[in-house]
Amino acid sequence: MMAFVAAMSFNACTESAAEQQQLSQNETSSKAFTELGKTVPVGIEDENGTLKVSFMVTAQFYTITPTKDNEKYISLIREAVQNETPIQVFIKPNTHEIAKVEKGSEEDVRYFKSVFTKENKEVASKLTTVLPNVATLNSMFNLIKNQACGTTTASSPCITFRYPVDGCYARAHKMRQILINNGYDCEKQFVYGNLKASTGTCCVAWSYHVAILVSYKNASGVTEKRIIDPSLFPSGPVTDTAWRNACINTTCGSASVSSYANTAGNVYYRSPSASYLYDNNLVNTNCVLTKFSSLSGCSPSPAPSVASCGF
Repeated sequence: MMAFVAAMSFNACTESAAEQQQLSQNETSSKAFTELGKTVPVGIEDENGTLKVSFMVTAQFYTITPTKDNEKYISLIREAVQNETPIQVFIKPNTHEIAKVEKGSEEDVRYFKSVFTKENKEVASKLTTVLPNVATLNSMFNLIKNQACGTTTASSPCITFRYPVDGCYARAHKMRQILINNGYDCEKQFVYGNLKASTGTCCVAWSYHVAILVSYKNASGVTEKRIIDPSLFPSGPVTDTAWRNACINTTCGSASVSSYANTAGNVYYRSPSASYLYDNNLVNTNCVLTKFSSLSGCSPSPAPSVASCGF
């Protein structure tokens, strides 16, 4: 995850000899772990004795066991969730298990506060926000589906519908861009909780999911809304109720929705507490899609790091 790491630079501080030695020891021990990066945790909850942690942007859960050795790390996570401040996270290789947590610096905090905002800025546009009929809705769906990775019609970067493990935020933003290119706009819907979804052949777990929510006029001229999300519904647009239900597929295990919210289409990520991130130039969007473009199914999991994507 953590697409913002590449955008940051940090100055080394003068350390005492003891501090430098400790830092060296920490660096050595950290080499056994995979660096998730500096990021903001947005939730922590207990599930059968294991703590599940959700972070900004990524839809994947990460876990930490409440042992004596992890008490300090769990305390740092809880504090960061409460204050929406960044921490440095390391995980055990090829797992979702958090191995180590370090507190973010003041510079880290300033950076994340500058990009993680409570303001939902939507620039007024001349785009049509309600599609004229169901035929246009279906036409837009087909345009979007034809950009799926693995199809001969897709341009680069393709949309990673076949790899549902992570990247829903980038898929939704790219879908909206296709609408914009055709003169239309949309909303997005974010759903949060202990989510599980089935691809038909495998199951994925998410802390949230997002897709575009498109308004159109039905045959009676009444405005209705539909979700477009070929990662879950490759046959066509569906109601948001059907879409949320697909996000709690209990054949994949215990699942529940805690909340959901509609946002303006330009919102790239919305935290459960309603803080926002934007990717107006699609820099992060295109980078994430490119990194996931060759993947399909429910592995690898966790998803490859997109920390280098930046903004």
